Amino acid sequence: MLRGISLSAKAMNNNVARNDVISNNMANVNTTGFKKDVLIFQREEQDNGQVTSPRVSINFDQGPMNRTGRTLDLAINGRGFFQVDTGEGARYTRNGAFLRDSDGYLATSDGYTVAGGIQVPNGDIEIAEDGTVSVEGAVFGRIEIVDFEDSSMLEKAGASLFRAAEGSKPREVPPEEASILSGYIEKSNVDVIGQMTDMISAL
Repeated sequence: MLRGISLSAKAMNNNVARNDVISNNMANVNTTGFKKDVLIFQREEQDNGQVTSPRVSINFDQGPMNRTGRTLDLAINGRGFFQVDTGEGARYTRNGAFLRDSDGYLATSDGYTVAGGIQVPNGDIEIAEDGTVSVEGAVFGRIEIVDFEDSSMLEKAGASLFRAAEGSKPREVPPEEASILSGYIEKSNVDVIGQMTDMISAL
């Protein structure tokens, strides 16, 4: 009887964990560059029998592209991330809604500068598919797309940012694997209907 109660409690906890993940995904359906979480259940042997334990994984599938027409709105078509510099080290993101900060550097809305410190003057900014940043024909730098051999080494750091595990080094993604689209942003990869279906099945 006690074993049955224990297994029932475990199943209830799993359902709570599933609903927490779904709720967070739904809350970020309109967050630029957001990557949905997926709950994976792993079987484990314990003294009172075999049980399943939940583990949260990140789904890095590309989200839909939304055309904005704004030059500094950038989307990655393909694999990889933009790298930005924060006060706590490098972070990685698919949210390319950049701007010029007060010193002219390309940065996120939270003030994190794009890696490489690309400073551009006022003028007609153009960003090519390979990330080259130019103003009226003069080149001022290049935005790199980077990626990791093992994406499971990345964890969420808030605001559509990801943190790499210690010792995990990014590599530049070759042009044939990804390109930058100026005038677009990548929307969340959350499928609302799919999430609602999962929530109903968890009841």
